[in-house]
Amino acid sequence: MTWLSTTLQVLGALGIFLFGMKVMSEALQKVAGERMKALLGRITGNRFSGVLTGLTVTCVVQSSSATTVMVVGFVTAGLLTLTQAIGVIMGANIGTTLTGWLVALLGFKIKITAFALPACGIGFAMSFLKGARVRQWGEALLGFGLLFIGLGLLKDAVPDIGGPEDLAWVQAIAGYGIGSVLLFVVIGTLLTIVLQSSSATMTLTLTLAAMGWLPYELAVAMVLGENIGTTVTANLAAIGAPKAAVRAARVHFLFNVFGVTWALLLMGLVILPAVDWMVPGDPTTDFASLQGNEEALADARGVVTTHLAAFHSVFNVTNTLLMLGFVRQLEKIAIRWVPDAQEAVAPIERLRFLTAGNTFVETPELILVQVGQELRHVSGITQRMLTDATYILSHPDEDLGSLVTATLDRENLIDDMEHEIQRQLALCARAATSTQASRKIGELVQNTHQLERVADHIATLVRIARRVHEWDVRFSEQDNDDLTDFANMVGEALVHTGAYLADEGDPAAAEAHEAKIDARRRELREQCIDRMRSGEEGLRSGLAFMDALTHLEEIGDRAVRIIRTAERTAAL
Repeated sequence: MTWLSTTLQVLGALGIFLFGMKVMSEALQKVAGERMKALLGRITGNRFSGVLTGLTVTCVVQSSSATTVMVVGFVTAGLLTLTQAIGVIMGANIGTTLTGWLVALLGFKIKITAFALPACGIGFAMSFLKGARVRQWGEALLGFGLLFIGLGLLKDAVPDIGGPEDLAWVQAIAGYGIGSVLLFVVIGTLLTIVLQSSSATMTLTLTLAAMGWLPYELAVAMVLGENIGTTVTANLAAIGAPKAAVRAARVHFLFNVFGVTWALLLMGLVILPAVDWMVPGDPTTDFASLQGNEEALADARGVVTTHLAAFHSVFNVTNTLLMLGFVRQLEKIAIRWVPDAQEAVAPIERLRFLTAGNTFVETPELILVQVGQELRHVSGITQRMLTDATYILSHPDEDLGSLVTATLDRENLIDDMEHEIQRQLALCARAATSTQASRKIGELVQNTHQLERVADHIATLVRIARRVHEWDVRFSEQDNDDLTDFANMVGEALVHTGAYLADEGDPAAAEAHEAKIDARRRELREQCIDRMRSGEEGLRSGLAFMDALTHLEEIGDRAVRIIRTAERTAAL
């Protein structure tokens, strides 16, 4: 078999492994989406609870990259502080070692096809059954089977060592002491960056070591490099995110770089002897000398892969225990690395919680948290718009051109925000997900549009004020007072909506307030008609007054409609 043929087979096997990992991880995220959201949302300031949460979530979804991207998203949404995020990131590094143990204990000690092919068959059949949860478990089982089929193909693609001459290149590279170790740390880092999966690089490392092509010490160095390479995904997810999310991604990088640094210094003195004490057997066996003895080869492969899996766990657990006492220091370094002063002042209207990083997470439930936060933000903008529009209506003689322009610009910006939010929701809707998530997506689509229409009505109030000014007519002092009071009443409805979106509102109080708005609008409209009939009110000013009342009432109606829609979804 030529080197080109071997390389292509290794790449193909890795492709199947990665595809299986992707399918399994995404399916597990869908199965556990709501639970993960609740689990991350219950994290307190206790750094130990953060570590346990990160460990649990990563074990469930089988991807530390997915966990850290979720953390970046939750920090972006303001649901996690940087201190809390650091604990979760530490736990994720421990959780990712589970994959290495699965590969070491199952992939090299039993016949893979004995369970991988049945898993694919059963999982594929389940994916056609009724019930979203059953289909999702079927996808997870299918991904699990594909993952181990890829591992089996990888083992077959890597040939056995024929003799000592096959290792001449390794001996040449290994002869530079610490330089060789650093070289393989870099190789492990680059491979993980390219494959975007530390689990895939770990599996390749285990395979090369198990087949005798990679000495134990250099395999250990690659494992350390993989811990650095896996931080790239979170940093990519943080591009364009707020400073707090960028800092969380930087902490992930700092945590692993510091860990690899001390591990390199103490590797031969402390860590490897500790692993040798914990795991029986000699991982430095000469595989070339065992050719022809299949039983001895199998035992040697089991020993070296188990040692590597144990080293991965010992390193990450020890690094977490050491760095837990330096969380504040890590936070300070990240803040100095990404200071607030570097961020240009941006208008408050821009999207705050939805970033390009969401494309890395395939779990709609987790993105919907950020969409909910974004709607709360948009609701706050509409409240400010209504305050400004009310002032413009009641002060026709002041030069308010800049305020008029700013308010109408906000309406245009909310249009753009609606477009981006709806785009994100459309991406969520395309993913196979739970019925509950689908309903939530539908609710958010409707309520995003309701908020955009609120902004449209407020912009219309500004245009009414501009038209009244152009007509050179004025509201009476009583009309001004009534209009201001009514606008303030409508503003309270938007406050109810904002509080509800922040999980602090009272739906019953919002409904009662909306009924008062309707009654007050009818009363003011009848009074205006009576004044127009008696000649006390001019036709143009009267029509403009009633037009403003109509749009204000519509704002109140849409505000409470947002709460009704959310309540209906929650009741289903």
